[in-house]
Amino acid sequence: MKALPFVGVCLLVTAVLTACDVASAQSDSWPTKPDASLTPGLARDDLTLDEICTTKWGTDARSVTAAMKQQVMDEYAFKASECPLTHLNGKAVHRVEIDHLIPRDLGGADDVRNLWPECYEQVEPNKSEQEDGAHKKDQLETRLNKELCKDGHPTQEKLDEYRTEIKTDWIALYHKIYGDN
Repeated sequence: MKALPFVGVCLLVTAVLTACDVASAQSDSWPTKPDASLTPGLARDDLTLDEICTTKWGTDARSVTAAMKQQVMDEYAFKASECPLTHLNGKAVHRVEIDHLIPRDLGGADDVRNLWPECYEQVEPNKSEQEDGAHKKDQLETRLNKELCKDGHPTQEKLDEYRTEIKTDWIALYHKIYGDN
């Protein structure tokens, strides 16, 4: 009898026991970057540099609706179960965020052309061992806003550079800023 590949066995066992979720949680087979044809990235044109630097992002009003989130999930044919297991409130769960490609704190728009499903990864003490996911991208977004706004002298050139780099490859930008740690 021919041996089944691990994935085949996992699918077989999952149908009966759902035991392979834990094993697949360590896999990095989930998408870590948006599809540029679905999420090209879109910035707001109604924000000044001063507004970008003085808004308390996360406490302001958002315009992303449940219908928009569902549209993004449908366009990507994505299910949260594709995400790795992470710990939340003492439980192992699959977590997905409908994330802004160009972050809101860099003037990213609340528009489906700027949204994509991004998995949360397990947080590791040694960041070089941490997979690429929503936690890392959130860390990068906060850092970019601080760098843009430091000393109270943001420039349009720096904002444009950050927007372009994050749209092109947020993971490469993360490593450019943080190195391999």
